Parts: sequence; structure tokens; C-alpha cells
Amino acid sequence: MDEEKRPRESDRPDRSQLTGIENFYENFRKVPLKYLDLFIGLCVAALVLVIALGILNR
Repeated sequence: MDEEKRPRESDRPDRSQLTGIENFYENFRKVPLKYLDLFIGLCVAALVLVIALGILNR
């Protein structure tokens, strides 16, 4: 149940058939999703903090 739902190597199309965005995301294929989620969460928290500080400094 802890397995991540990602396609197997044989299910993926050849890299030459992918678009530019898909090729970009192929670089992150080996990164566990929990680390990507953590990174996105930290970015959102930093954005909220910067906005809050900007509002308070008016």
C-alpha cells in the first residue's frame, strides 16, 4: 500500500515523443513525492510570510 502510483518504465512513451513540459518533469521522476510535497508546502508558507510582512510594513 506504500507503493507510489507511478507508471512502469515499459508503460512510458519514448522521450522523443514527450512535450517540453513532460521532459522537464521526467527529471523529477526519481524524487519521492513526499519531498516534492514538502518543497511546495515550504514555498507556499514562504509566500504567505512575505505577503504578510509586506502588509504589516505599510
